[in-house]
Amino acid sequence: MSKGKIYSIRITIGLSVFLFYKVTSGHFLEWEPASFISAGFTLLVVLAVFEVLDYSARHLIKHYKTRLTEHKTLLKFFWGNCFVTAPIIVLASFFHTEILIPEFSCCPEDWEPGLITTIAQGIVLSWLIILSKTFMIYFEYSRISEREKALIQKELAQSKFESLKDQIKPHFLFNSFSVLSTVIEDDPKLAVEFVSKLSKIYRYVLDTSSQLVSLNKELEYLDHYTFLLKVRHVDSLVVNINIATDREKFKIPILSMQMLIENALKHNYFSKEQPLVIDVYSEDEEYLIVRNNINKRSVTEKPTKIGIENINNRYLMLIDKPIIVDQENGFFTVKLPLIHQDLSTL
Repeated sequence: MSKGKIYSIRITIGLSVFLFYKVTSGHFLEWEPASFISAGFTLLVVLAVFEVLDYSARHLIKHYKTRLTEHKTLLKFFWGNCFVTAPIIVLASFFHTEILIPEFSCCPEDWEPGLITTIAQGIVLSWLIILSKTFMIYFEYSRISEREKALIQKELAQSKFESLKDQIKPHFLFNSFSVLSTVIEDDPKLAVEFVSKLSKIYRYVLDTSSQLVSLNKELEYLDHYTFLLKVRHVDSLVVNINIATDREKFKIPILSMQMLIENALKHNYFSKEQPLVIDVYSEDEEYLIVRNNINKRSVTEKPTKIGIENINNRYLMLIDKPIIVDQENGFFTVKLPLIHQDLSTL
């Protein structure tokens, strides 16, 4: 809605408030000069209340964007604005009734409503405006929340599809079967474990429908995935996992760590002499960090756009908090915010 329409509605509300005062004063048919001054003053006060609500709403959206439909958040907004606007109403009523109106000699000495009544009516009307604003925020962000959930599910479906597609590409299956055929004769036990891990990878991708999974579950999946990679690359790849935090206490977006591992493999050259070292660890129960040494390939594959950008978009939609990407001192580091179980809803 344009600013012009917004202020037109607010002016209409302000004039309606004045008419309410005029009717309750018992002088609705008397339109002396004081009435027009009173109308202008009432309008200014109503607009001032709306400005306070606008400022408060911006603060609310900035700090509680992911919780705008929660009752506790909305109650804070409502009662907070009630207490903030109450002094404004009291001062405005006093100025209007005791100072502004008596300045006009044409006004009746028994101008009604009196100060106490004016204050009471003003507070009630301001609270009704605040209540309306609160409901508007709730309904608006309920719709936005539903749209964002739909977008998240679309992102999830796309990322899972792309990940699965990458894993069933001929070269992926060829490499996996080549490794399997090599180890079957040399180490049958390892071959059985290899097949088991491969099946668990597909089962995890196909069966998990949640956007967020527990850190423990994602790490279990990562263990299966890195197992296949290590069997294939042997000493060329080193993955160190050191998670000090409670793995069941936090969640992260599904497949996020796999995407970061793939990103490191895709963009870096590695060999037995120059292994790719990937460290996965936690930081102060706030971030999950995935870091690898940099040895960039001269030619990289065509970007699929399902890696870091995908992860960042999902974090922004889920908790409005971006991931942190850093590249310095020969290391590429990505920090994934850990999402507490109490804050996750998907």
